[in-house]
This record gives sequence, C-alpha cells and structure tokens, in this order.
Amino acid sequence: MKLFRVELSTMTRLLVLTTLLLALVYTVRHGAEAQVPKGTVSANDSPPPVRFNGLIPGRSNAAEVRAALGEPLHEASWYSWKMLYRSARPGLLDSVQLEGGRNGRVGCIEAASIPAGYETTARVRLKLGEPEYELRMKTFSMLDYAAKGVRLVFDAKGATIGVAYFPHLKSRVHDGGRKLMDLGKPSPSIDSSGTTNLSDLRVGTAEIKLTPLSPDWLAPQYRAKFKLHDDLWARCALFAQGKNAVAFVGADLFVMSYADIAPIIERLARDGIQLILAQSHNHAAPDDVGVYGHYPAEHVKYVQEQIVQCVLAARAHLQPVKELRAASRELPMDGARVQGLIRNARNPGLVDPTLNLIQAIGRDGKPITTLVNFACHVEGLETGVVEMSADFPGYMCEQIRADGGGQAVFLNGAVGGMVSGDTRARTHEEARVCGLEWARLVRQLAATARPARGGGLAFQSRRVEIPLTNPRFQAFAKLRGTRLVRGRMVTTMAHIRLGGAEFITVPGELLPEVSFEILERMTGFPRMIVGLANDEIGYIIPTSDYRDDEYEETMSLGPAAAPTILDTALRMIGGVR
Repeated sequence: MKLFRVELSTMTRLLVLTTLLLALVYTVRHGAEAQVPKGTVSANDSPPPVRFNGLIPGRSNAAEVRAALGEPLHEASWYSWKMLYRSARPGLLDSVQLEGGRNGRVGCIEAASIPAGYETTARVRLKLGEPEYELRMKTFSMLDYAAKGVRLVFDAKGATIGVAYFPHLKSRVHDGGRKLMDLGKPSPSIDSSGTTNLSDLRVGTAEIKLTPLSPDWLAPQYRAKFKLHDDLWARCALFAQGKNAVAFVGADLFVMSYADIAPIIERLARDGIQLILAQSHNHAAPDDVGVYGHYPAEHVKYVQEQIVQCVLAARAHLQPVKELRAASRELPMDGARVQGLIRNARNPGLVDPTLNLIQAIGRDGKPITTLVNFACHVEGLETGVVEMSADFPGYMCEQIRADGGGQAVFLNGAVGGMVSGDTRARTHEEARVCGLEWARLVRQLAATARPARGGGLAFQSRRVEIPLTNPRFQAFAKLRGTRLVRGRMVTTMAHIRLGGAEFITVPGELLPEVSFEILERMTGFPRMIVGLANDEIGYIIPTSDYRDDEYEETMSLGPAAAPTILDTALRMIGGVR
C-alpha cells in the first residue's frame, strides 16, 4: 500500500489530534479493564445458576472474596488484580480476577475446582440445557452458557476440568450464529502416501538486533527513564526450493503497519524472497505505529534496514534440509485456561491451547531451525518501555537454541480478545519463568516430532481491502496522511505450505472463534494461524460477538474485518480465485 501525504489545515489537525487524545485516554483507561469481562450485576438481578463459593462476578467485591475463600496464596497486579487460591484438585490453582484494583469487584473466576452436580458433560447439560456454543477439540471440549455467566471445560472422557465464571448479563452468540465448532478430528496430511518433496529444499538462518540505538528514538515521555533490560531481535528462517523462497521472521516488535512493512516486502521481492514478518506484539518494545501519540520514524527506518539485512544473511547461509519434522499438542485446560501460560480475558474459558512446531533437520541430523507457533499476547511486562525487553519469547528462543533446536523463530497466533498471559505477575522474573516453561514444552514436543508428509514449499498471497468504519482509526489514518482506497484499509494475507505443514497469515489480532473456522478447513499438519503478520489492523472480531461497549471494538477497523479475513482465508485454502 502506498502512502499519500496530504496537507491538513491547522483546524483539521487540531480536530484530529483532539480525537486521538480522547481515544488515547479511552485506551489507557479501558485497556486495563480489557483483562476482565465487563458488567455490573445488581441486587435486583437474578443470581446465576452456578456460583463459585457463593461469589457473583459483577457484584461481589474483594472483601467478600476474602470472607469466602480466605487470604490468597498469591496476589498481584496484572492489569486487573489477580488472586490465586489452591484448587480442590491437587497441584492446580483457582484464579480470581478483580476489576478496579486490590479492593475492586470480581470480574471473573477461572477455577479448576468443580462445583457439586456439574462433574460431567451429561450432568451439565441436564442442569443447564443446551449451550449457546460448543467447541470440540482433540483432547477437550467447552460448553458456553454466556447468558448464565459460565463456561465449562471437559476432558476427552467428559469429566469437568475447568469452570469460568463471569457476569451473566447477555448471550455471546445470537440465534443466527454458529453453535458448534468441531476441531476434534485429526487434521489430514496433504499427501497420504507418506512422502515429502524435499528435493533441493534448503534453509538458512540469521538473527539481528532491533533494539533502538538511542533513547531519542522513543516517545518524549519515555526518554529520560529509558532502561534496557535485554535486547530485541529479529530471528529468521528462510526456506528455498526451486523458484520459491519464503522468509519467516519472528520479531520482538509491538506493532508496525503494512505501510511501513511494505517497503521491506518490496525490497526483498526484488531478490525473489517472500516475507512473513510475524510480530510478537511485545508490549515492552517501542510503539512503531504511533498509536500512543509518537511515531518513532528513526526506529522504524532502522527496523526496516535490519530486517532486510537479516533475511539476506539467512539466504547467504542456505544449506540442504535432510528432513522436516512436525509436531502439535493441545496443552491441558484445567481451570478453563492453560495454567501459568494462557487465558482469555474477554471470554474466559474460550482458548485454543495448541502448541505447534516445525523443525528443519540438516545433513548432520541436528535441527537447523525450530518454528514455534502458539497464541498469547506478549504483555508479561509493564507497558510503556520503562524497561525494554523481548519478554517471554526472548527467554524461550534462547533456551530452544541452548537445547539444540537451532535458530528458534516464534510465530504468534490468534491472540485477539484478549488471549493473554496467565503469569502470577507482570515482572521480569515471571517473564523468564514463562519463557523457560514454553521452551520446556517445545523440547518435550520436539521429542515426539515425526517426519513431515506432503509436498514441498508453496506460497500464495492476496491483497485484502477491509472497510474502515471505526472513527478513531479513521482519524489516525488522516493524521498519518494515509489515503484509503474507497474507504477501505489495504493489507495482505498469505497461504504457505511447507512439507505437510500449512500456514495462514493474518494481519492483526484474530479472535479464536474466527481462527477455529479457518483451522477447520485447513488440511495440513500442523495447521497454523500466524497473527500480526506483515501488518496490524487491530482486533478482528466475529460478527456474532461484536459489541458497542468493549475495548477490543475500539481498537478494530470495524465489524467487516472478520468476515473479510475469513472469506479470504477460506478462498486461499480452497484454491478459489
């Protein structure tokens, strides 16, 4: 997409800046609230049918939590206030999230303790009736009773393993919405013969720093207190076969827009290289899009140059691939979340806990690179670039290399809505613990990896135009001097096959409900959504769950984004022009 700079009058700029300032205040205030479901339940409202020790999210307060449960095992700020209690099931924890700080109101509860009478799927259906929505995965299932303030998670045998409680005010899926999503069937391999076309497949790796060279590159409010905890990196694995060359770059970036990534794409395309820039969405990195009021042009230019050099360095080190190995695993959902790692703050209990990996093995039998894919916001540290860090992906990638996995490349997934971390607190030590735990899971999964089956390397991309109806984003585009195409934001998506693996790239933060519809149609193993790839258009929200009073909607292009992204993905998967 080309940028067209336009001259704005002083009055127009003032109006635009005022709009953005109001949007920024809203974002700062409501961004914290996005970590707990919103909703006030009054004394006049009927109580929910299922309660955790008598507590009612949206009504009960912190004092009532302590009266009912005692002092927590651990408590700390995590945007909202988090209180952890020992579960009735050994080795697990129940989590209470408060809205409004330590003395606030209960926003939601994610519990591994199971209420009496709700121990199985059959008993739940008998008591609560048919759910609004049902999710079936390989190792677990979830029943959604949003209007009753509860979602329940079951293991493969139908035993209840987690319950999420939240304000019981409204349905999430309307009558016309899709009621069942079944991803429980094994994803078929592209080629059932068991052969893989590795003829002349090569891979090269490289990494390069993205850390700002000067505090002057940051927003003025951060320059004086800037500290560097650890460096930001771009990590690249470039696969080449015949005329195809695809560079997967995992970058410790907050966000960059397509307008600033397009020059990188165009530069590498001249060398016959297709770029997938997978931004980790690291909140402890500079704001390279200017959404918080300052556009760091120097850092953006530096990132552009560094990524080009990283990809070219990887191409210079191409070596034959003896074998591709693949593995995929759903992590345990006890407590309606992946404890210590992933939770959904917008819709508690609605999580895709899948960890995927692809390893390219060299002629010496050792991994040259490990591509890691899962979905989780990288915001385990306080926002604001007070102490810059790569957060948990940095620790994870370093440990994967130390474990013999070669160059690690992190490809974040469908993180929207808010698929976020479940660490005990937002500290560097907790980020380290989280990263090392992910590395341990990758090491464990890699030991089960099997030779990939299917074709070789294939790549296709498509231009996507999405109507921009959010007035805040319209004002931001106007300030940046970006001329839209018929009121639409232009971006791209890609479909890649590598051996038996299949990738769909998404230019923003896709909510898991939409990702399920894409994954359902994919045929590869593993099947992977790569989020924030080559762009960041904000949250991509299913129309059935689009709301007028939530944080994610204020940071979205509008309700047309999800149907457009879904339609494009399904067309690429099905080979439809």
